[in-house]
Amino acid sequence: MRRGRKGGRKTFTLVELMVLIIMVGILAVIAIPLYTGYVERGRVTEATSIMGAIIISQKVEKSRTTKYYSASTVAEFMGRGIDITDTKYFIYETVTTPNAGFKVTATPTDAFGGAGEQIKYVYEPGEGGRWECPGSIILKDYQLLQT
Repeated sequence: MRRGRKGGRKTFTLVELMVLIIMVGILAVIAIPLYTGYVERGRVTEATSIMGAIIISQKVEKSRTTKYYSASTVAEFMGRGIDITDTKYFIYETVTTPNAGFKVTATPTDAFGGAGEQIKYVYEPGEGGRWECPGSIILKDYQLLQT
C-alpha cells in the first residue's frame, strides 16, 4: 500500500490487486472440484440409503411370502412402505432375477447433471449381495454397505 496524492489515504497498487486476483483464482480452482465431489457424494448417499430401504423391504417380503417383488413406480414403492416422492436425482427400480434373487437399480435423472452412473445392488441366493457402479470412484466409499 502507498499513500495517495490527496488526503493521505492509503491505496492499493496495481501489482497488489493483481496478486489478490491471482490468489482468488487459485482458491477457486481448488474449491470448485472439491465442492462438486461433495455434492455428488451427497446425492449418492441419498441413493444408497433409499436402496438400503428397498433391500430391507425385499428381505421382509421374502420372509413373509417366500419370494421377492418387482417395483418401478412411486406408487408401487409407497405400497411397500418406501417413500421416494422427494427424490429428484435418481429413479429407482427393483426386479426379480432368474436365479430367485433381486436387483435394485438407481438411475440418475437429468437433475443429477448427467455425470452420474447407474448404481446397482444385486442379490443372488448362495452368493449374497454386491454393489455395482461402473466407472464410479465414489461408490468405493459405500462398499461397506454389503448386505
